[in-house]
Amino acid sequence: MPKRAWAYIVFIYISGGAIVAVSIFSTKNVQHNWLLFAILLACSTATQLFRVEAPSHQLYHPAFVFLMSGALLLDPLLFNLMVITSHLAEWMKEHWLKSKHLQDWYIQPFNIGMHILLGASVRFIYNALNPNPGDYTSLLAIAGAFLGALVYVFLNHLIVGLVISLARKVTFRESAIFEWESLMIDYFMLIMGYTSAVLMSLNYWLLITVLPPLYLIYRVLSVPQLKQQANVDPKTGLWNAEYFTKALEVEINRATRHERPLTVVMADIDLLRNINNTYGHIAGDAVLVGIADIFRASFREYDVVARFGGEEFSILIPETSAQAAKERIETIREKIEYCDFRSPVNTQQRIRATMSFGLAELNHEYKTVKELLHRADVAVYAAKLNGRNQCCVYSRDLMNVLNA
Repeated sequence: MPKRAWAYIVFIYISGGAIVAVSIFSTKNVQHNWLLFAILLACSTATQLFRVEAPSHQLYHPAFVFLMSGALLLDPLLFNLMVITSHLAEWMKEHWLKSKHLQDWYIQPFNIGMHILLGASVRFIYNALNPNPGDYTSLLAIAGAFLGALVYVFLNHLIVGLVISLARKVTFRESAIFEWESLMIDYFMLIMGYTSAVLMSLNYWLLITVLPPLYLIYRVLSVPQLKQQANVDPKTGLWNAEYFTKALEVEINRATRHERPLTVVMADIDLLRNINNTYGHIAGDAVLVGIADIFRASFREYDVVARFGGEEFSILIPETSAQAAKERIETIREKIEYCDFRSPVNTQQRIRATMSFGLAELNHEYKTVKELLHRADVAVYAAKLNGRNQCCVYSRDLMNVLNA
């Protein structure tokens, strides 16, 4: 990752840490409302564990509702403690499940620092506009809450958009971080958080009335996932060829504009027909799924891995040269070679498989999807001609040898 991206991430860490330090020293004599804290912590932690991912990797959290409530109702120290605890609970869950979202260690601390900053911003705006912060129903309180929610949404998307832009060198438009739909969803959840704060200021038990509409919001947020299924190969759970082609076109345009490396890999299972004939088609499908699992665990979140058709897979690796990609692919090739795949019909039966890989790096000579895929296919063909179970990088010399 570029140094500027790391510097930005460290800045968020330091800023969040500074706010926590200030809250510790400024609330020594404050009477903490531990019951309210426990209720909001339980709700924010529970909703933090149930997030919805859209196809663009945008994550929607119903926890926004209780983050807004906590920012308005809790003193700064307890709010910060709520943010830290709920995010650590999410980290523990994702770590236990080996989720792709927390493969990079810096993500969750970054989220913690960001939401601590956002909570402080909401509290500052609300208190600045409302002369009586304990009154949650006056016009000034409503104005402060609505403006605070607006700032929360804008800063949240700006902070995330900047780290994506610095890390991957994409524009805000390309990252889709400021899509109108996602902005409105986040904003309405924060307004719902204000409504929850008003109800809880009257009676804690009124929080129960918020839970049914919150469940409906969660179900509505699941709609993008249903749309995403149309782009997924049902057998392996990887992206399908149509989605891969569209993603490749976008990445080619970005890499060309910013003069960044990009590598495409085509991979083909060697002699899958023999596996089907020897062990049966169910065993062949088990090999396909097993290889897909290896791919899924071996690539970064923003790499695009797809089943291109039959026994063929395609991999898009942005920000990576062909030589660097080959080192990674060699490791994966060895994993596949020494993996024991098992048929669901006969789990004692060990099935071995190998793969041939062809790599092609984007350059000024070929800049279209068709050209890049063709060259990766040529490299796969060369790998098979040379004996299979190997990686081959496309080059002019390779093409001359094949044409000879």
